[in-house]
Amino acid sequence: MRKTSARLGATLVASAVAAVGLGGAMASPASAQRSGLTFYSGQFATEIATFPASGACTALPATADSHIGWSGVRDVVFYGTADCTGQATGVGTLRTYEAGRWQSFRALA
Repeated sequence: MRKTSARLGATLVASAVAAVGLGGAMASPASAQRSGLTFYSGQFATEIATFPASGACTALPATADSHIGWSGVRDVVFYGTADCTGQATGVGTLRTYEAGRWQSFRALA
């Protein structure tokens, strides 16, 4: 009987925690959603900078070793040169890499 009560209690607590967490997420306005391309160092440990998905050629932060393309970013293209010329490498919206490997990027909407 005690095991059943303990399991039931644990299930109720887990359900309550999930409902509160889901309620918080559901209450967030759409404008609170992140957008653009965010670069990190330390494999997503430290946020460095966020850029809009404008398609403009932009210098890649030198210490960046990972990125997330949030809402509005369809793809990310990296270049080995500072002016987005030469070999283009499509890297997608979620990626880790060696810092300094690329020099510039375009975030595409």
